[in-house]
Amino acid sequence: MVDVRRADEHDSARIKGAVNIPIHELPRRVADVPEGELWVHCASGYRAGVAASILDAAGRQVVAIDDSFDNAEKVGLHLVGPEA
Repeated sequence: MVDVRRADEHDSARIKGAVNIPIHELPRRVADVPEGELWVHCASGYRAGVAASILDAAGRQVVAIDDSFDNAEKVGLHLVGPEA
């Protein structure tokens, strides 16, 4: 799972195990993205959609999560961080 929110958003609450690569860094950090199927998320879905396009253009297998981060825990994803 790739979290494309800003670092401060990721630090406050995040999905356990998600790799944080902020959307503004993604084009130059595609090589840092884990191999395999990628689930991409942000706070509301917009940045995840942009990130999915960037990763797809780089030949990666992407699933964009088009939902609010506020719903992550409701669907069973484990959150960690000070606000989790």
